[in-house]
Amino acid sequence: MQILSLLDQGLVDYTQVDALQRSLHEEVLAGGEDTLIVSQFTPTWTAGRHTKPEDIPSTTVPVIRTDRAGSATWHGPGQVVVYPVVRLREPVDLVQWIRAVEASVIDTVREVWDLPVHRVEGRAGVWLTEEGCRDRKICAIGLKVARGATLHGIALNVDIDPAHAFEGIIPCGLTDADVTSLSWEGIHTTVSDAASELLPRMVEHISPCLATTPTSVSYTTRSTL
Repeated sequence: MQILSLLDQGLVDYTQVDALQRSLHEEVLAGGEDTLIVSQFTPTWTAGRHTKPEDIPSTTVPVIRTDRAGSATWHGPGQVVVYPVVRLREPVDLVQWIRAVEASVIDTVREVWDLPVHRVEGRAGVWLTEEGCRDRKICAIGLKVARGATLHGIALNVDIDPAHAFEGIIPCGLTDADVTSLSWEGIHTTVSDAASELLPRMVEHISPCLATTPTSVSYTTRSTL
């Protein structure tokens, strides 16, 4: 398995990473190496398959329609995005895949930063909940499986101000919930360090879902797209 980090490039354009994941998707289907793409986007809104017209913000930030699951969400500085482009074992178990990706984030946030995150039944992503308070999403998850191989992934809010980043929109189409970040919860770390903690746990959790169990993991960087 290959971990392809674009973090050294700084902020990258969503459309370029989307093109990269689709190219790698074709390679994986042809027998190529499973890959996790790690990046941090320029400010962008993506609108998933379940986005309603009222969920799309009126903003100068680009809004891009995409074929992942879910509604509209924000990407930008202070958020680590990981796209696993991997071939799943047959028969494909979509629920197992979603749960494995969720578990990798949950275990990372719990073990490294001691925040009691968990999944919420009926809601995608990773959440913090407290009695008497609105649920808070700290990580968005939007996935797609095409011809047995995966696209899209997770966006973990590391160091963002959700009130500013998600201004003017109902994030993920949820009117009764809020968005948070590690920094908003009092955790101070960087996107790079957060990625370093998350990636090995993601490899561990998703490996049972894969058509080919990884025997090693290589880390590569790319200076240009």
